[in-house]
Amino acid sequence: MSSSIFAAFPAAAFVLAAAPLFAQPAENRAPTLIPVVAADVRALLDGHGSPQPLCATAEGRAIWTAVQTFYAARADEPVWFEGSALTPAGRWLVAALRASADEGLDPLRYEPVMLAGGAPRVLRASLAGDGLAVQASALEVGLTAALARFAADLGRGRIDPARVTVLWRLRPRQFDPLPVLQQVAASGRPDVVLDSIRPGHPQYAALRDALRRHAALAAVEEDVPALPAALKLRPGARGPQVRALKARLAFWGDLTETTPGETFDPATVAALKRFQARHGLAATGAVSPEVVAALNTPVGERLRQIALNLERWRWQERTASPRSVLVNLPAFELHAYDGDREALAMRVITGRPETPTPVFAQPMTSVVFSPYWNVPVNIALDETMPAVRRDRGYLRRQNLEVLRGDRVVDPARVDFRRDVQDIAFRQRPGAGNSLGLVKFELPNPFNVYLHDTPNDGLFLRSRRTFSHGCVRLEKPEALARWVLGDAPEWSRERIAAAMRAGRESIVPLSAPIPVSIGYFTVWVDGDGTVRFHPDVYRHDGAQGPLLDEPVAPAPAPARTVAALAAEG
Repeated sequence: MSSSIFAAFPAAAFVLAAAPLFAQPAENRAPTLIPVVAADVRALLDGHGSPQPLCATAEGRAIWTAVQTFYAARADEPVWFEGSALTPAGRWLVAALRASADEGLDPLRYEPVMLAGGAPRVLRASLAGDGLAVQASALEVGLTAALARFAADLGRGRIDPARVTVLWRLRPRQFDPLPVLQQVAASGRPDVVLDSIRPGHPQYAALRDALRRHAALAAVEEDVPALPAALKLRPGARGPQVRALKARLAFWGDLTETTPGETFDPATVAALKRFQARHGLAATGAVSPEVVAALNTPVGERLRQIALNLERWRWQERTASPRSVLVNLPAFELHAYDGDREALAMRVITGRPETPTPVFAQPMTSVVFSPYWNVPVNIALDETMPAVRRDRGYLRRQNLEVLRGDRVVDPARVDFRRDVQDIAFRQRPGAGNSLGLVKFELPNPFNVYLHDTPNDGLFLRSRRTFSHGCVRLEKPEALARWVLGDAPEWSRERIAAAMRAGRESIVPLSAPIPVSIGYFTVWVDGDGTVRFHPDVYRHDGAQGPLLDEPVAPAPAPARTVAALAAEG
């Protein structure tokens, strides 16, 4: 098998056939192993040094340190074996590791022999001979290292998201695997402990289910021919290409009615519109090369995309706040949550590809009604200043003030060709203000915030990348009512009046609300509909290869848990 989980995805049974460890169910008996005892565990730990490839990275060295500390605290007593048989906890652990591909992770990362049975050379020589005691203790210790690594991957993600771009500013999450090992040893239920570690957002569970469903499609993918790349079809068309279109739509689950024949009938048009809407395309009901490319996308590529989005959820901040906001940039959507329940959703407009909205997490601290807009320096230099030089009337039409420091100055006293470094522009509150009637502040180094907009027509577009980086809101008044919902003095009427007062007022929040500006190119609706969104800022293309980094194979001829299970 390839060292990459993504190379294994086209196989229909990828979850069960990804690596030797997981090829067979775990059973209780392992008659060819001698009993695992504390002395053999200690001998392996003392003689093993820094096992490779695990300890080749700082993450791996931290895991090995946790393993050493774990066994030292329990006088080296084994936890996964009792005599030569797996304990109930051991069986639960093997089952959990076998299912790691359901998380979009590579099961080879958790092969116990690879983690604790590969070095040093003296141990390999012993394993090649009759060193069954070493082999048994290596499996015991290897399972502990596998649990620690799997827990760390679930708790903080496999890779550092900041490795690709400075526009991805999620803080790396800290994770100590030692308490996990101790909790599992105390409870005997690694599955329960692991479940408490994985992201609790409903999207994570929904994406895991989507991964399994799409993996099942791989078994029949070759039976559904691809469509011609340049194909164009409109409703009412007839011919064999329409039959092929129906087969593709049925394969992806969008055509559920039985519509035999070669006519592009209303049921097929409706199915195509569903497919287009699910893939961020204009729902025209007509076939174009862009639509064909989406219809022909290999299942393996969709599985890669889902796995990458699962990883992004593992990067997310875990918050205990009763309320939170998530902006999903590729979907151009905002979701507000009361706990796990979605309380509000709306369309948003995000940054242009040349001025992308960054990915970060910061708490919302205040609501600003009838806001001023302080024109950012880059916009002032590149857009406002040239416009003023051409026509001084531009300031009046745009309701702009000229500032020198904090002081408003008369534009007639300003030389707009020489005083470039000394002045700034500010737009007064009002209906034409670029921030609209309200903004929501979340202090961040990018000076990005959520705000209203006077240009509502852009929300009708399917791809809404039109801002300089801030997030424009389709329903700002509804968000203000939700944000101030715990402040009874802020009634619907008072909020509406403050938005239209024409003078700026700032309302600090009684408790900050966590806001995550996220990047999820796969989203699952409440009814189970899986939506794939365009990679508008090319983060999928940059981050996806990081999950393909090779995993070193387990050394031969060491025995795996699959062999233990088979012998049982």
